[in-house]
Amino acid sequence: HDFREHASPRALSVMLRQMLLVAFVAYASAFSGASSAFGRRTAVATPTVNMYAVTLITPSGTLKVDCAEDMYILDKAEADGIDLPYSCRAGACSTCCGKVTSGKVDQSDQSFLDDGQMDSGFVLTCVAYPSSDCTIETHKEEDLF
Repeated sequence: HDFREHASPRALSVMLRQMLLVAFVAYASAFSGASSAFGRRTAVATPTVNMYAVTLITPSGTLKVDCAEDMYILDKAEADGIDLPYSCRAGACSTCCGKVTSGKVDQSDQSFLDDGQMDSGFVLTCVAYPSSDCTIETHKEEDLF
C-alpha cells in the first residue's frame, strides 16, 4: 500500500517541509565548516604560525624577509624575489649553504651537514625553518670545506 492513501494532504505537507529542512541543514553543514549534529557551528582551531625577521647578508647587499616558522627560508626568499643559490632543494648537498650569525633555525630535514658544521653555524637554507629572528650570511658553500 502507498502511504499517501492514508495520509492527509496537511500531513504530507508537514513531512515534505521536515525532509526539506533536514536536507538544507545537511547541505549547509557540508559547505560551512565544522558543525555539530544539530547544525550549530563549533569552534575550529586556527593554528597560530609565528613569523620571524630573517636578515640575509648576500654578496650584493643585506636583504630582509618576514618568514613563517613553517616555511623554508629559501622558499620565502624566492617568493620575495631574492635570488639565492640552490641545487637539490632537499638538504642533501651544499649549494644553498649559509652561515647563521645570530638567532636560531630548525634544519632537522637536512642530511648533508655534520654536527660540527651545524655547531659552527652552517645552514642549508633550502630545508631551514626560522625558529627566531635570525641573520644568515648566504653563499657560504666554499667556506664549508
